[in-house]
Amino acid sequence: MIKFFASILFSLMVFAVPAVAAEPVNVTEMFSSSSTIDGDSFKYPSGKAEMRLVRVEFQEGATFPLHTHATPLLAYIEKGELTLSKEDGTSQSWEADESFVLGPKTPAHTMGNTGEGTAVMWVTFAASEGMPNLNLVS
Repeated sequence: MIKFFASILFSLMVFAVPAVAAEPVNVTEMFSSSSTIDGDSFKYPSGKAEMRLVRVEFQEGATFPLHTHATPLLAYIEKGELTLSKEDGTSQSWEADESFVLGPKTPAHTMGNTGEGTAVMWVTFAASEGMPNLNLVS
């Protein structure tokens, strides 16, 4: 008799607990900004608009040389730690799952892997046709 009531109670519990189903589509805004890391506003370049998505892989200890950007960009760190260093000696670092915005007014800088292992950064450029993603500074 106890087994009978236990099985009925178990059956009722199964039906009483709603099934938890994952949403078929889940949209999460990861980052939004109307200014660069320096607090500057930015505008999109004139000309025929062109969006670009670039994946940049930095081996451990690697640094990309001094450069500027003529176009606004949004960067997302997928993996590792990257540090932006300016000529005035200031620097700022980002780790995995962090994002930032740079623009034409962002001073010349390097970008280096200051973490352990490979670092990966995704960069979206809001450019115009023929505009370079960056300009190396000699």
